[in-house]
Amino acid sequence: MIVDPGADFRACSKSQGLAVNMPSDEVKLRPMKCHHFSNKHCLSCDLLSHTYLSSIQLKEQALSRLFADHIDRIKTSVTCEMGTEGSRNKAKLAVASIHGKIEFGFYDNHMQFKKLEDCPLHTPAINSVLVIIKACINKHNIIPYHLFTKKGELKYLLITYSESTNELLLRFVLRSTESLPSLKKLTADIIMLNPAIKVVTANIQGKHQAILEGEEEFVLTENDCIAHRFDQYVLFQGPRSFFQTNTKMALKLYQQFQNELSVLPVHSFLDLYCGVGAFSFFAGKYCSQVTGIEISDAAIFYANKAREIIQSHFNVNFSAMDVEAYLHHQQSTYDAIMVNPPRRGLNDSIITHLLRLAPSYLFYSSCNAKTLHRDLLKLEAQYQIQSLQIFDMFPFTSHFETLAVLSKKN
Repeated sequence: MIVDPGADFRACSKSQGLAVNMPSDEVKLRPMKCHHFSNKHCLSCDLLSHTYLSSIQLKEQALSRLFADHIDRIKTSVTCEMGTEGSRNKAKLAVASIHGKIEFGFYDNHMQFKKLEDCPLHTPAINSVLVIIKACINKHNIIPYHLFTKKGELKYLLITYSESTNELLLRFVLRSTESLPSLKKLTADIIMLNPAIKVVTANIQGKHQAILEGEEEFVLTENDCIAHRFDQYVLFQGPRSFFQTNTKMALKLYQQFQNELSVLPVHSFLDLYCGVGAFSFFAGKYCSQVTGIEISDAAIFYANKAREIIQSHFNVNFSAMDVEAYLHHQQSTYDAIMVNPPRRGLNDSIITHLLRLAPSYLFYSSCNAKTLHRDLLKLEAQYQIQSLQIFDMFPFTSHFETLAVLSKKN
């Protein structure tokens, strides 16, 4: 019996009216192998008991339930991964000393430390560099913070990897500046051992609270950012810059946005919550005027750094401002506006300003379908949803990114 591994998925997609953007040669129908999940050691990937096909269907069903009143009138589609292992470019790891040995992992809901140094979702470059980091921490005697005695220095290790440039960014979250001299020596050693490590920083988080990082950051290397290549664009990520955790899926998101924009009569474009400028640069190919707004000074610094390199995109400009404050004083109209807010979504004031500016088109990129649905309901008096597209940015979890395209009524 010859089985087409994609047949069930295509049949399901056809019956639900769902367009699926996946490679045509094979669809992964098996669960990702993870002994941490099977042993109930780590249950963060809450859909890992399902096949990849099934996990995608559950996400599509979740979005369809939220937009049940609209789903028959709008185009919906899903963009999926061909391979999920190694798709995550960022790791956030707690550090502990267990029986005198340095371990990386996480704290569970009962605040018990659990070792996790080989997550299959993490890119191999992250898992492999942990061995070197551990050896250097031991050599320079940087003591992990103890959650219950409140002693020690090193709380967390945050790692980001750029596959396109083979560059690593390491952030050591410390209780105080006490270990800075030792960390500077560690930095020199670790770069010698692994030249892919381009940026090392110390973040100071002195509070005994469940807070991942503090406000103070010391850059310990000559470089202060790593580069990511997306098509012809180069984006820079600093220690405190937001960046999508799944680079390949992020590229598909930006490309799809650009494709949607390319067929619209849009000349002026406003990118709200622009971060380091990804949507702005992809919009710049078709728009003569692009403005990116982001509250983070650091993100705007790196957006402008990229702008200097992408010399064909001097029609793209950035400002470091609070989005709500910018909109409050904004009188100029735009043909299209993109919003890419945090999980909490948009507040009523921002929605009111969007309705006042009344662009012909709205784009909304969201990692929280519930707040996306809430906000689109408030916009529907003047706008209609043209399409909703899921991007599986977080494989085998209930989370996903959604790109919504709206057009002004009448």
